[in-house]
Amino acid sequence: MLFSRELIDEKLRRSIENSKDYIGLGELASYIPELMKVDKDNLSLSLISTTGEVFTYGDKDITFSLQSISKLLTLIIALTDTNPTDLYQKVGSEPTRYEFNSLIPIGDKPANPFINAGAITTASMVLGLNNDHKFERILDFYRGISDFAEAYMDHDIYMSELKTADRNKAIAYYLKSKGIIDQDPGEVLDLYIRACSICTNIEGLAMMGAVLANKGIGIRTREMLIPENIVQIVVSQMASCGMYENSGSYLMNVGIPSKSGVSGGIVGVVPGICGLAVYSPRLDRTGNSVRGKELFKIISQDLGLNIFV
Repeated sequence: MLFSRELIDEKLRRSIENSKDYIGLGELASYIPELMKVDKDNLSLSLISTTGEVFTYGDKDITFSLQSISKLLTLIIALTDTNPTDLYQKVGSEPTRYEFNSLIPIGDKPANPFINAGAITTASMVLGLNNDHKFERILDFYRGISDFAEAYMDHDIYMSELKTADRNKAIAYYLKSKGIIDQDPGEVLDLYIRACSICTNIEGLAMMGAVLANKGIGIRTREMLIPENIVQIVVSQMASCGMYENSGSYLMNVGIPSKSGVSGGIVGVVPGICGLAVYSPRLDRTGNSVRGKELFKIISQDLGLNIFV
């Protein structure tokens, strides 16, 4: 980092203070009933540098579900189990102006790995003896790259999503009808929802971002956890597609490759410098954390983290 630890801490505290105007703006993700039970004004923030410095604010013990941030995990594991050429024959790599759960951008294949259709497709490419084995691979992988942060599948969230998954069921069966997935659509969707239901804390999420920022090398272990060619693909897709249909404007305003989830989490990657994570559950109409986006924008400006500047 370009600043002293004391100055980074001062700037991050000031960023949190300057984001208070956004308290109360946005709504919880009402289409998943279990996500409505959280405190709307929860806030936690963590920045972890590639050299291992940790800055955490708010309630670091709060756990929240990854939701669409889990699409990073299934993409990484699918790329590990197959190869980019084969994967991108089934999934596109381009941003879309449509909502993340739309059927419109499927065409011959889903537009990218971060819309629901694309993530369901990458989930179908995760190898394992059965769904239990596949899910354990996903959960264990997250635990490894998060430096063994608290991580578990929240059964209540899983059941809540399963009961309200009609649109995702339609997507899964449509993918099957197009020959994009060849497994049982119900099984594939079940794995996708399990991954979305993984809960973690803010430091675990920031650590995942830091590993991606560190070219896939563990921050404390210094072991290769993700092949560098896969890191390049994943971070590029975060930059172009990670913030739903607002990815383009977000990248212009913030300049940090990021991935959001409708629980209110956002993880960001500043290559060679740090991973950054925020949790604030009030969302805008596209499903991104209102205060979280503003915090990332302020921090990017104050710490000079915009990758294009």
